[in-house]
Amino acid sequence: MHLEPHAPHAVPVDGAAPFGRRFALVDRVGRLVRAPELGAVGPFHPDGEGGFVAPAADPDGAWGYVDGAGRWVVEPAFEHTTEFDGAGLSRFRSHGLWGYVDTTGTRVVPARFTGAGSFHHGLAVVRTEAGAGYADPAGDVVIGGGYRDAGRFGPNGLGAVRVPDGRCGYVDRDGRFAVPPRFDGARPFNTGGTAPVRVGESWGLVDGAGAWVVEPCFRLLNAFDENGLAYAVGGEPGETFVAFVDARGERVLTRDGEMDDALHCGLVKVGDGFARGFRDATGAWAIAADYAWADRFDGGGAAVARAADRAEWGVLRTDGTFVPSPHLEPRTDDDGWVLGFDGGHGTAPFLTVDGESAYVGRDGKDVCRVAVDAADGSAVVLRDAAGGTVWRGTAGPGTFASEPPFLSGRHEAYVDHVAACEGDPGPVVRELLDRPARRFYPCSLIFGHRDDPYDLDELDEYDLERTASGAMHTLASTWLAAESLAEYPFLEDNAQDAFGRIHADVAERLRARYGAPLTDVRHCLRSGDGNLSLVWAVADRHLVLEEYCQVGDGDREFQIWLAVVEA
Repeated sequence: MHLEPHAPHAVPVDGAAPFGRRFALVDRVGRLVRAPELGAVGPFHPDGEGGFVAPAADPDGAWGYVDGAGRWVVEPAFEHTTEFDGAGLSRFRSHGLWGYVDTTGTRVVPARFTGAGSFHHGLAVVRTEAGAGYADPAGDVVIGGGYRDAGRFGPNGLGAVRVPDGRCGYVDRDGRFAVPPRFDGARPFNTGGTAPVRVGESWGLVDGAGAWVVEPCFRLLNAFDENGLAYAVGGEPGETFVAFVDARGERVLTRDGEMDDALHCGLVKVGDGFARGFRDATGAWAIAADYAWADRFDGGGAAVARAADRAEWGVLRTDGTFVPSPHLEPRTDDDGWVLGFDGGHGTAPFLTVDGESAYVGRDGKDVCRVAVDAADGSAVVLRDAAGGTVWRGTAGPGTFASEPPFLSGRHEAYVDHVAACEGDPGPVVRELLDRPARRFYPCSLIFGHRDDPYDLDELDEYDLERTASGAMHTLASTWLAAESLAEYPFLEDNAQDAFGRIHADVAERLRARYGAPLTDVRHCLRSGDGNLSLVWAVADRHLVLEEYCQVGDGDREFQIWLAVVEA
């Protein structure tokens, strides 16, 4: 069976400094194309000869271009290179100036511009010391060159420019003003022959002659997309609307709850805060709101999503097909946002149940895996789709580590004291009993800046009156930011379930050792929006197991404390 040429996937291998982040290239089933020797890789583009080419950097940050076999087409010597545009040209920066190369790596325009954009309708915005203008693919500035700013040309042959006095108008391909500069802002024309322009703080629409199609009435009107729609904000105070409008300014899609500010693959994500789906450019439902979370679609028509009815992650396609993943959850960045297919290489990273990183293709199948291969973090391996090792790297101990789960609600993501939560609590209780009694007040993850329960200097009189004397451990804790809860509303349910299980498991082991908790004694270590406290008589003191929940400014925190206090 003949297979169409397929661009390699760029897969990151991450480690602590000095290893850092390095990219490997693999084929569609994870076979090694190039070892992790690249510092960065951009999207691959057809080279016109049946292969592919992509901008790439070496580990030292020098940029060049590699082909689909991972070989340098242009050795890394530039300060930066960009992905190829629709004209098959990429921008490169050398000694602070920009030029263009084609897909063979030939410098078709030498580095001579202080700024350069991608080509649209045969022209690119470029900048010299004299100002902005438009260049053709040969690098000749054919329009202007002295504008304060310029925007891309539209399909009607007009481009928006800003003249030295700050006003905006539109020039034709001969550099003549088709619409004289009289606006405070201007965006490109759409296929319907209109363009957003701004007068003062309001946006409207004009035609190719500069006549008003819609008088200024929008507070925001973005550029039109390939679907002929623009994201807009309008309405009178107290009656604001957010919508996508067509070339005549008519609302096609109006936000009712959640709605993204752009369509991807002709679809826009909408939702009510708990269920998400997608509508098409006419406003009709394309994919029902059956997903607790969904990413935007990438250029290949794939998105990471979580089914609402069965809490299952997987890959969603623009035709509505959902391929469940056997993996624990998608990987997230340091701020907790799903990485998804944003890398532009056709894979999305997932965290497996055993802590490996599985890179999943747009068809929902595994392409390869990256896994720590030594208990001390000194080795890492890259495995193909069949599980075979295709590369192994070594470095100093502690260089490589597995990512902790964030979205799945597994209790190990919250546990701070493993011995107390998963083993015999007796030795932990004995250690608390043996400590000299000190006054303490558990720390909140939302309120205050304390991280030591025995540091009472910042407490006010109200809290000082509620301190206890004894010793304590934090067994489990998590803080959920309002932004995370808005994006992933299921995180709160995950945390509630996990903390309930942790509290119940520890309580069961404490019952097995110390008997039933006291029914006539109550202790509250710190008052919150939800507390569950159990007390045992141990020696001449009280043993307290407390589950704590607090809400503040939309944030949530959950903690479990174990303490011995004076009876």
